Amino acid sequence: MLQKEQLLQKLKYQNEQLSDYAHLVSHDLKSSIRSLSALLSWVKEDCGEKIGEEGVSNLNLMEAKIEKMDKFLEDIINYSEIGAIDLKTNTIDLNAKLIEIIEGLYIPKNIKVVIKDKLPVLKADARRMRQVFQNLINNAINFNDKEEGLVEVAVKETEDFYTFSVKDNGRGIPKEYHEKIFEIFTTLGYQEKSTGMGLSIVKRVIDLYGGDIWLESEVSKETTVYFTIPKKYNK
Repeated sequence: MLQKEQLLQKLKYQNEQLSDYAHLVSHDLKSSIRSLSALLSWVKEDCGEKIGEEGVSNLNLMEAKIEKMDKFLEDIINYSEIGAIDLKTNTIDLNAKLIEIIEGLYIPKNIKVVIKDKLPVLKADARRMRQVFQNLINNAINFNDKEEGLVEVAVKETEDFYTFSVKDNGRGIPKEYHEKIFEIFTTLGYQEKSTGMGLSIVKRVIDLYGGDIWLESEVSKETTVYFTIPKKYNK
């Protein structure tokens, strides 16, 4: 029993060290990336006429790559923190929280995001719940290729669980990726800005709460991601 406790303490310490290292490295890299982004903006502004249309186009491509790298580093920080930092317990009105999340997202005019059901009040870590819903809704928006896109958030309640779902009428996901898509760095290549970490962050949060996550999808028609939160955390 003592040996097991010592092993758990050692693993916890190593996890904390890894998180600290990821923070340090990512912070330093992000500072350099943002400086480079500012420099590119100055070059475009001051030298745009001299370098011509093709030169400006190349700078725009560089800016897009830098933006993706910045997002990638942010996702690494978020992923490394999960499990290394204790979960907080906040009382969250998910109805208000989702409206706040949706209002903060870029949603093209041809896509509608709908909250179908009255959502519960949860006792959970507000930041982690934001990561879950924000990633799922953002994915549903970004991978939607329909002229009239629709994203629906819903919940079903049983005695022991809340089962949430985020459904879209977008590209769909081939069956061979239904489990693999939750692994870190996995991307289908549809979205250039995707870091391949969003769903792995979601899964890691759900795992911490002892819930399950899965999806159902039909290629070119729709995808629904389901996840459960046990009610034992809300008693």
